[in-house]
Amino acid sequence: MRASTAKSPGSNGTRHSQETAKNSQRCDIEEAVAEIEQLRQERFSSANLDADNSRRMLAASHPMLEQCYFIETDGTSAFYEIVCDHAIARKSGLYITGEFRVGKTTSIENTMLRLKEDMPWLAVLYHSAKRQHGQSKKALCDDMLRSFRCPTSTYQNSADLLARFLMAQAVQAGSKSCLLFVDEAQMLTVMQMRYLLEIWNEMRQEGIILVTVMVGQEGLNSLKKLTSEEDHGAVVARFFVKKYVLGGLHTVKDLKNYLAAYDTKLTFPVGSNWSYSRFFCKKAFDAGWRLESEADRLWKSLIKCSRAESNMLLYAGFRLAFVNDSIHSFLLDAMVIDKGSFKGSDGLWGEATSAAAEGDLFIGDGNG
Repeated sequence: MRASTAKSPGSNGTRHSQETAKNSQRCDIEEAVAEIEQLRQERFSSANLDADNSRRMLAASHPMLEQCYFIETDGTSAFYEIVCDHAIARKSGLYITGEFRVGKTTSIENTMLRLKEDMPWLAVLYHSAKRQHGQSKKALCDDMLRSFRCPTSTYQNSADLLARFLMAQAVQAGSKSCLLFVDEAQMLTVMQMRYLLEIWNEMRQEGIILVTVMVGQEGLNSLKKLTSEEDHGAVVARFFVKKYVLGGLHTVKDLKNYLAAYDTKLTFPVGSNWSYSRFFCKKAFDAGWRLESEADRLWKSLIKCSRAESNMLLYAGFRLAFVNDSIHSFLLDAMVIDKGSFKGSDGLWGEATSAAAEGDLFIGDGNG
């Protein structure tokens, strides 16, 4: 006789307890990280940063090296504006592509922070898609619910639970729409997109609009094409209507504006006069030097290292993550030789870009 595969009530309770425990652990980690950040702020604020030795002792723990900062570019500004347009119009169908490490996730995070201020009535949620072995609707919904820290249960239908959760978020925020960012969306399959459409339709029947923003690498274009080829026109019409391509730094002017942020907007301790560039090159900074003035030398080094062609720069631009790494390496080296007459050199920037990455990683092919 075939053994029964039904789960016991005890297994259901165990699973719920495990989900609750995971959410509790995540909260504990966030609290610990916040405490560490507070201690770092206090340590920097109480230190005599005018003393070279004090800054050198603290350099390794400077937040710049964690790449958790954000610098506005023309591309990220347009990213925010187009998301706002879709949110206000309650239009789904925006999908955004870009090369890897060009700043897509950071742009999402910045947009979410700004939307809290600019559109407090809008529920905004984030989900990072993962490649899944199973393609069941339940697996997709469970994964999304975990992203939102909503405990799952075998007593409840995961799709219904997800739809109700999203609708509740919209109502609690004070509107009848919910904005959902799906990062790494190229990881999804055609069938999973179909499941997402079913969730969208269920919410629409209740008068709630799910405004989706799919964000991913070049594979997102392939997903759209495959979805269309498999005759899922409704999916394409709902989630792949308007495309925006997020690029990196396209011109030396872009780079100059980018570097200027290290001289002015980026400070630590927050609100102090210790800009990132001043912290690492105090003597040069106080004598009038600015990182912004290094734009031509860095641009020349990036071109040389990557062997970038003009059409590649036009469509893709230099990837921000590797540009950041080059800047960090330069400032760390410059800190050792800092003096009033300091300025960068082709050699110093060449070492910085070489240390950041292999040349072919600095720029993509523009197919994002």
